[in-house]
Amino acid sequence: MAETGDDPIASWQDRVSTLRKRGRVSGAALTVVPAAELDVRVGRPPAPERLSDEERALWERLTFARRPGWFSGAEALLESYVTMAIHCQRLEAALRKAKPGTSERYQRLARTHRQSVALAATLATRLRLTPSSKLDKRTPTDGELPVA
Repeated sequence: MAETGDDPIASWQDRVSTLRKRGRVSGAALTVVPAAELDVRVGRPPAPERLSDEERALWERLTFARRPGWFSGAEALLESYVTMAIHCQRLEAALRKAKPGTSERYQRLARTHRQSVALAATLATRLRLTPSSKLDKRTPTDGELPVA
């Protein structure tokens, strides 16, 4: 019976998918995107091939922690930041192993670490990754709002 198209239940199930709600479609209904069609990588720059696995993991964490398009136009700056952040972590590990004091090796490591951290902080601010780069200096952060 279903082969000839005489089965009313089978023909009804075929037509159910074509039925729509009557009337005008609201703006809110038009903005709904099915979860299957949503791609979270859109607007996020892919990690460059020249990065190591550790640097690539940090790149992914940073790009997925911000909204899409956050780093557009600043991919080179982001790459420098990722490289510098991993470099700082390696310097910190070397500083922990070295004997603190007046040895020449420790002094060189400490100076290099200090310069690297300063550069990483500058890059993070430029990329708007730090809380201070998102605050308005004219707005109080705690307490009552000023009365005009």
